[in-house]
Amino acid sequence: MNKKGWLIYSVQDAEKNASFISWMTEEAAAAGLDLELRYTERFAFGITKNQLSIYYEKRQDPLPAFAVVRTIHHLFSQQLEQLGVKVFNSSFVSMVANDKARTHQLLAEAGIPMMDTLFISPSLYRPDSLPFDFPLIAKLSSGRGGSQVHLVTDEQELREALSTYPHQEWVIQKPAAHPGRDVRVFVVGDQIVGAVLRSSDEDFRANFSLGGKAQFYDLNEEQKVLAQKVMSHFEMGMAGIDFLLDKDDSFIFNEVEDVVGSRTLSATSDINIVRTYMAHIAGQIKEPESD
Repeated sequence: MNKKGWLIYSVQDAEKNASFISWMTEEAAAAGLDLELRYTERFAFGITKNQLSIYYEKRQDPLPAFAVVRTIHHLFSQQLEQLGVKVFNSSFVSMVANDKARTHQLLAEAGIPMMDTLFISPSLYRPDSLPFDFPLIAKLSSGRGGSQVHLVTDEQELREALSTYPHQEWVIQKPAAHPGRDVRVFVVGDQIVGAVLRSSDEDFRANFSLGGKAQFYDLNEEQKVLAQKVMSHFEMGMAGIDFLLDKDDSFIFNEVEDVVGSRTLSATSDINIVRTYMAHIAGQIKEPESD
């Protein structure tokens, strides 16, 4: 059975995540997988002689059984899938989770609780069309890691925020009851692996990368059910589901983190999420049992 896999990073992100890459390749080997690092920038893909094609350093190498894609490029992920490669996370997760508007649109249909939200195109926005009162949270729809997220208190601040990426889509939301606090639920496949409460006393964003604090968080049954309900709309590999906290500390959906890291979970528990992830991948690519 082909147990070869590609671990795909950009060159810049690979340099920043060298220890995480070593951890993933070690756990992959322990799970019986052969995981090889490859760089996004060295791929070319498209159509050759009327057939879908992928090149790496100008070569058409044999395709792996699976790919762990740690970049945001859902068209590339879809190309791999159409060529028979099992991709983690899937192109659907990549497309939807990295677009906050798409994510909210999808999950609102399922009745997932979330803050009142508007989808805004800066070129079409007019002040007299805004039905919400300030203050508001303005988020670049494709933003990650708490970047391109603004607390705006009036029309001028909103316009300034939108002007930073005037040709991209934004979401505008009413603020949560507890700014600077959220819970990230780490998931692998259909399994909840653990959760972390992130908080900041200095910023309305709780992101660990922005100086926030983290502690392990024990989910109650109601919270687990809500997380599972979100998971049911995606074929997860390894991902994070972020929830804001309402006045009674009930969960309000915030976003799905596709290319999720595990620093907070590793810092607050002894859970080896990468081991769980590689075991999940090994289970997904195993040959079906014969009759």
